Amino acid sequence: MNILVSGADGNLGSAVVNKLKSESHKIFGLFGDKEKAKNSEDDFQKMAIDLTNAKAALGAIEEANKAFGEINGAVLTVGGYAGGGIKDVIIDDIHDQIRLNFDTAFNLVKPLLEKMPKGSQIFLIGAKPVLSANDLKNVVSYGLAKQLIFSLADIINADFSEHQISAHVIVPSIIDTPPNRDAMPDMNFDDWVKPEQIADTILHYLNHPELREGVIKAYGNM
Repeated sequence: MNILVSGADGNLGSAVVNKLKSESHKIFGLFGDKEKAKNSEDDFQKMAIDLTNAKAALGAIEEANKAFGEINGAVLTVGGYAGGGIKDVIIDDIHDQIRLNFDTAFNLVKPLLEKMPKGSQIFLIGAKPVLSANDLKNVVSYGLAKQLIFSLADIINADFSEHQISAHVIVPSIIDTPPNRDAMPDMNFDDWVKPEQIADTILHYLNHPELREGVIKAYGNM
């Protein structure tokens, strides 16, 4: 398969890339860091890009299709977290989170859908607090941005079902990454979901396109 991975230099994105490479898939990786995007390989093309820029994202999809003929899978991992209740945030905080978590996905999804062949799959990254208003109240700007991801997946699945293109939202609990360990040093890291576990889950669904779950929970031991 020819698979586009955004955030290929992130903790989750790099785990996905490693898993896909081990299964001999061709990868078009989108990086935030120009240095890390150097030295492309035949089966792992790299490109540095600002995904908040819609024209740049369109150009990336054109380059990906030029490189591999077609893209039949996409794993869009770019995003970021911000805490705070409704008393703590201002509208600019919400807009910043939407740009980071939603715009970076939508700017790729739109041109991807114009070119993807039947049977293609798109994987988006959701957030566990969105599934519970009681949890959402403490992460308002982040949660509102991630809610748009769930809605985007629903729209794709409603609008492109005849084209057999499906969207999945991976919903992780706390992901075991160095920044999360630094931010929450007193928690039990063994309970957190590993990036490699999420990558395994994504690979499973890529190998079984008949599975159309929509929302896929990846909670580790939490």
